[in-house]
Amino acid sequence: MRILIVHPVMTFLGGGERLCCDTIRALQSGGHDLTILSSSFEPEKLEKFFGYRQLFARANLMLYKSIDKKDQFGTPAHLFRHLRGQRKVLKQAMKVHDPNFDLVFSTQDPGYIPTMNRPVIQWGYFPKTFSFPTSLPRTVRSLSLRLHYQQQISRVGLVLAISRYSQESLDREWERPSKVLYPACNMVRATSKRDMVVTAARAIPGKQLELFWAIARLRPQYEFVMLLTRDPYSSEYSKDLVSQTPHNGKIVFDPEKELYHSVLGEAKVYLHFMRNEHFGITVVEAMSASCVPIVHDSGGPREIVDDSSGYRWQRIEDVPDMVDRAIKMAPSEASRLRAEEFGYERFQRGLSSIFSEL
Repeated sequence: MRILIVHPVMTFLGGGERLCCDTIRALQSGGHDLTILSSSFEPEKLEKFFGYRQLFARANLMLYKSIDKKDQFGTPAHLFRHLRGQRKVLKQAMKVHDPNFDLVFSTQDPGYIPTMNRPVIQWGYFPKTFSFPTSLPRTVRSLSLRLHYQQQISRVGLVLAISRYSQESLDREWERPSKVLYPACNMVRATSKRDMVVTAARAIPGKQLELFWAIARLRPQYEFVMLLTRDPYSSEYSKDLVSQTPHNGKIVFDPEKELYHSVLGEAKVYLHFMRNEHFGITVVEAMSASCVPIVHDSGGPREIVDDSSGYRWQRIEDVPDMVDRAIKMAPSEASRLRAEEFGYERFQRGLSSIFSEL
């Protein structure tokens, strides 16, 4: 099958980009012919960061230049530039040969699905929320954006929800056929453990990472490490986290795979503060390294962490005592075994099964 993978921005280095890369890996293993439609990016950088050698060398790259300036992802200006870039590069490709794609696989945001008469599969993270502006000009722009998203979503033939939590919201808002397929998680080998508490995330305010430092100050006897990927739209937030770093804390920005795995392998406890996280791939990776996870009792992490493998918190005041108990019970064999249920092989089999039914 000839498949067009659409991922407009490959520079975030977050869970969405990881899922896109794992989707490419799985589809290539299934013998599919893949073309990646995206704004310009550095393939080698992603391959090195995620540890997937020569991933893009086995795919056709259809890249367009995009000047994002400071417009947020999903805004009308950002959408317009990317859709215009897509049309231009697709038109140029048609002059050379007819790509004749069998399927479009959107792995980032449905608003960026290119205009072409092909079946569409969409990775489903969570429905986009729209604000309610007070001024007339903003109301008009918001209405246009809503209508655009409604039109794009109506083209989706199948939504692959990344958790049951996401599926419930997507089914309610999008009303499209859906299936749950948990993202693939790399298994990390546990090494010699020490009294270290770790968190890993994209450095954005929604992750509530400032709470990590709050807990660190209450437990000065432990080492606290943040593994963060920078976000181009939240640079000030990253600077604030650096300025707030306590004496027993450390931040590692954009760690490569080897360093990332090394820190998880040595840590005893993994803290996660975001409420209503769509899935929580870093939670699973830490668990695979026998870390004891402490997550908020909501969203995707609630589906991952059970009573035998870790802790779920509802009040932030309870977290310090949970850290103490988790330090004592680490390394956790129950946590490692639970993580194995989210491995790449399971993901590959699930995606292959879905494609066999198309």
